[in-house]
Amino acid sequence: MRKVFLSILFATLLLAGGFHVLAQEAARAEIIKVDPGSFPTIIALLDVYDSQGKFLSGLDAANVTVLENGQPLPLSELTEEEVGVQLVVAINPGPPMAVRDKLGISRYERVAEVLRLWAEARPLEPQDSMSLVATTGPLLVGATPSEWHNSFVSFQPDTRAAVPGLESLSLALDVLEGQQDSQAGMKHSILFLTPHLPDQSTVDQLENLAQRAATLGARVNIWLIDSDDYFAHFSATSLKSLAFQTGGDFFAYSGVEPLPDPENYFSPLRHLYTLKYASQLATGGTHTLAARVQFDELDLISSDQSFSLDIQPPNPMLISPPSQIVRQAPEDDPYNTDLLQPTEQVIEILIEFPDEHPRPITYAALFVDDEKVSEITAPPFDKFQWNISEYLSNGEHSLRIEVEDSLGLVKTSLGVPVTLTVVQPPTGTLAFFGRNSTNLTIGVIALAGILLALILLVGGRRGLFTFAIARREAKKASFDPLTQPVPATVDDEKRNQQLTTPSWGRRPKRVKASAYLARLNGEEKPAAEKRIPLTGEEITFGTDPVKAAYVLDDPSISPVHARLHPGEDGHFVISDQDSVAGTWVNFEPVSSEGAILAHGDLIHFGTLRYQFILEKAPAKKNPEISIEERLS
Repeated sequence: MRKVFLSILFATLLLAGGFHVLAQEAARAEIIKVDPGSFPTIIALLDVYDSQGKFLSGLDAANVTVLENGQPLPLSELTEEEVGVQLVVAINPGPPMAVRDKLGISRYERVAEVLRLWAEARPLEPQDSMSLVATTGPLLVGATPSEWHNSFVSFQPDTRAAVPGLESLSLALDVLEGQQDSQAGMKHSILFLTPHLPDQSTVDQLENLAQRAATLGARVNIWLIDSDDYFAHFSATSLKSLAFQTGGDFFAYSGVEPLPDPENYFSPLRHLYTLKYASQLATGGTHTLAARVQFDELDLISSDQSFSLDIQPPNPMLISPPSQIVRQAPEDDPYNTDLLQPTEQVIEILIEFPDEHPRPITYAALFVDDEKVSEITAPPFDKFQWNISEYLSNGEHSLRIEVEDSLGLVKTSLGVPVTLTVVQPPTGTLAFFGRNSTNLTIGVIALAGILLALILLVGGRRGLFTFAIARREAKKASFDPLTQPVPATVDDEKRNQQLTTPSWGRRPKRVKASAYLARLNGEEKPAAEKRIPLTGEEITFGTDPVKAAYVLDDPSISPVHARLHPGEDGHFVISDQDSVAGTWVNFEPVSSEGAILAHGDLIHFGTLRYQFILEKAPAKKNPEISIEERLS
């Protein structure tokens, strides 16, 4: 009874003009691929189909909500895009395809003409990846529509002698497996041209092929090209089931039915949604993503798609931090104890992302000795201003940076040591005069002017009065013969006597220097400065004009930096006085015990360079050359 019913049903379909069955499936949404490469923005590909298997177009961001680890998040962008299709036409030739109509045209030729016209109508720009497979193997893989058209037209299968099987369908699935990673979002489809399958054992293989197609996400569309007597054949039922399971269509063609347009199978696969959203993940590892689509009466939730993500806190670091900072009085006011410069130090920083996912920084702070001294709450996060005006003594300090990103991840850098040297201005009587030199000079000049005015005033009056009296006395005496001068004789001996110079008017005897310190410039050549003479007496070097005999003006010099004195054997000995930057001879550090200097030695006081030069340089020894007789 069942066979009779099926016969009546198929006969009705034939009378209606063909046997064309469309796959009926439930509406669905599917996350195809998740790309976390732009984290914290995550990009995913979304497919949405209605109950007829057609792509659901016209969605916007308000229609879709993502579920990140089950947590609903809104989309920032949803874009509908057109993509290509990876499609394979698999030909399984057999004798039923060779049957000709009244015009002498075979069933296969009718089918081939439809496929040829379809290929010619494809756009010139290659978008689809098209392959052609026969029973003997792949004829063309991953070609453009024009290349596929030329290969298909030139292929002439021997349909009369061929034995139908499933080799071409299996090869088509192999081709799609090899193209899995060719382009993200491309869908897969197969058009399988076949007659009925005469062998039940061959039909049993369809179940495995259906599972492979479902795993690949490939839709299998089947054209059964045969006599209408085989439209109800057991192989036709199995082929129809394969098409339904994969979301494809089944069409039976006996040679008289109008063939469908192949583009109807592939056009729904050429659309895709790209969605973007701001992730709220703060830990790395494996996560899940799903999409909920609400459109008209549809309310779809896709299955979870897993993806892996590496998330690490940002890594802050200092860029070329200063190893030493020197604070001292200004050059134009070296005795000012109230103003030491600099008062601020710029600390530049760099923030890296070890997980290679750059994201906004929301907070940064500078810590000195575990105490926060500066912070930044808005971009740019590239440098700090460290206030060092309160540091009035020497010391070593530790700097570190703490940053926080938009995910709330916090990390602190390693401590970097910085030496802070404070050079105090000189003190004492000399410093007092130096600090108040301008006022004292003005006062001395003013006082001298007043005294000079008084002297001129008093002396001028007395001079005029004395001059008048003296003139009257002289005039009176000129008329008195007793007061007239008598010429006196002067002995030659007394005339020839020489006046001796008093001892207090003689110049002190100058002590000649036996050695010198010559200042060197950056090219290790003598600078234009005057050489420092060494007379054999002890001399101290430093920045304190009260404690140091010779003042060296440089930030690297300590108040009392070094001492140079003669040794017991007449040599000069230099010793360091616990300075910060140290004293060096020929690039070797000098201790407080001292080092003996030799002619030409290079001396470093901090960063200042000098050369020790003896007034009488030792003679250079000529090399001795000896000639040895060679024994014959």
